[in-house]
Amino acid sequence: MVRRFHTSKLLIPLLLSLHGLNALAADSNPPIADKHLLSNAVQVQITSRGMKYFDTRLSDILGNLGVKLDEGYFPAMTYTFDKAINPDDFAGSNPDAVKMYKQVRDLLTQWLVGFSMNDHRPTIEIGESGYIAQFSRFGLVTDEALMQALGKRDGAILAIELEVKKLTIATSSVVAWDINNEFLGKAGFEDVSLSAGDKDMPLKIRLPFYLRMNAYGGLDFEALEIDNNINNIPLSMQYKKLIVPTFAVEVNGKKFYLNSKEIDKLFTAQAPLILEKVRENLGDFARKQLPEMLNQKAKEFLGGSLEQVQDMIPPGKEDNDTRPNFKWGLKLQNINLKKSLNIDLTAYVEDPVNSRSAPVASHKSRGAPSFNLIPQENFDIALSVDRALINRVLQLSFERKNFEHIPQSDGSVLKLKAAPLMDYVKTPAGAVLKPQETFVKLRVSIENKPGSIFLKDTIIVDFDIIAKIRQLSDKSGMQLVLHSIDTDSMYLDDKYISFAGALFKGKVRQGVKDELLKKSSGWKKNDETIPGGLPLPPEILGIKLDINRVIMDPNGHLVMYLDYAKTGVK
Repeated sequence: MVRRFHTSKLLIPLLLSLHGLNALAADSNPPIADKHLLSNAVQVQITSRGMKYFDTRLSDILGNLGVKLDEGYFPAMTYTFDKAINPDDFAGSNPDAVKMYKQVRDLLTQWLVGFSMNDHRPTIEIGESGYIAQFSRFGLVTDEALMQALGKRDGAILAIELEVKKLTIATSSVVAWDINNEFLGKAGFEDVSLSAGDKDMPLKIRLPFYLRMNAYGGLDFEALEIDNNINNIPLSMQYKKLIVPTFAVEVNGKKFYLNSKEIDKLFTAQAPLILEKVRENLGDFARKQLPEMLNQKAKEFLGGSLEQVQDMIPPGKEDNDTRPNFKWGLKLQNINLKKSLNIDLTAYVEDPVNSRSAPVASHKSRGAPSFNLIPQENFDIALSVDRALINRVLQLSFERKNFEHIPQSDGSVLKLKAAPLMDYVKTPAGAVLKPQETFVKLRVSIENKPGSIFLKDTIIVDFDIIAKIRQLSDKSGMQLVLHSIDTDSMYLDDKYISFAGALFKGKVRQGVKDELLKKSSGWKKNDETIPGGLPLPPEILGIKLDINRVIMDPNGHLVMYLDYAKTGVK
């Protein structure tokens, strides 16, 4: 089973919130039947500096996903114990209480005719409820020290850390009864609230969890031991009305009812002791049951691979082209924590109208990317894109015949006979680059009608176009800007040289090179661009990203060093 996400969000930071995984699991994009996967096509490195953003602004980020944390509402709920409670199960921890309970039950059974009491099976009903939390801190941090302490060699340990100056939980009612002994009636409270923490002693909770990829391509989640200071914080409880069963003693026809006001006074007097029991149970719940519950929920949410699918406008698409856009997807492949949080993603790009098209293996990179151009303390996120992914996009656009006729500013038309191939190239001598720009080369095969007696009527010429990748003005993606033609890379097969030109092959080829130089002479001046673009860099949970630096590395990876946009969360 695959969990799929909304198109405007990047996959990886959704791991930061199980709520996000649930809330965004639906996607309007239809599933893609045949996916041609490109392993490690996208790699992400979140530096220590980048993680600090999640440390201080996680509540803003989750708010951007529609998750409101400072207050919440819960509908009414009822819980019935799965099996009856055997008092002997508590004899080890509370021997005196169990002994007294048995004595009272035996006494009542002996002295009251017809009285009997089964083992208890409680039902608890909680009315509509809500909470208000005054957060002084809500953050997400990495914990490499805990990884080392636990001997974890792969995956990553992250921790949600929260500090609440005051937490108030209120409900319309809390009522309990025993379905195995219904004659005992109901007990509980109406309009009850529980307050924890204050400005001098806030509630502090640290929830660490371990993430790793399993052998089936899914994500394993393990909630670890939770740290909290519940034992030390102020705790108070208020209620409007105490609900107790009606008890009466009848003597010779006259009934004497139990005074509920006195029960209320007794409960008030015993409130500190009761609150200590509540505190003890809350602490045990946070340390034991809560991690188990989170682990169980994680199994439900993360049962399959994590995947994001979104639309991509095909490069070269014309305004009147009504064919559907490409679909490109990301699947979580690996995650690990070693000084930085590193995420590897498998990617694919598919054309809904050309499902049989497969990527070419030789079009991928020649090795792993390097993120060493800029020191880690000088950027937030590094993102690498394998040329295989870009070449796949160009391949599918070519197969749509989007590049069959590429109009030029001089009125001429370029007609491609093979899919362009992008690769690394050194920056041309004298070229000036902005930090948000880098040079690449595009290997192209162009059909031409030269109109020369030394060449056949129609020829095909192969050569490298030197192009610049730059950010679109609206920062919605990257586009290709034509710069020049590397005539030294030109290849012209002998079969395209006519009988008249056979004696002058060298001069004929030089003449073709001169024509190519003439063809590209106006590119820089006229700012020739290829329509369309790549949606890079993506947004992360609604956080816009600014490009700090971009390069095409020699191994064939487009590497972007990114900073969180100065505008912050949208």
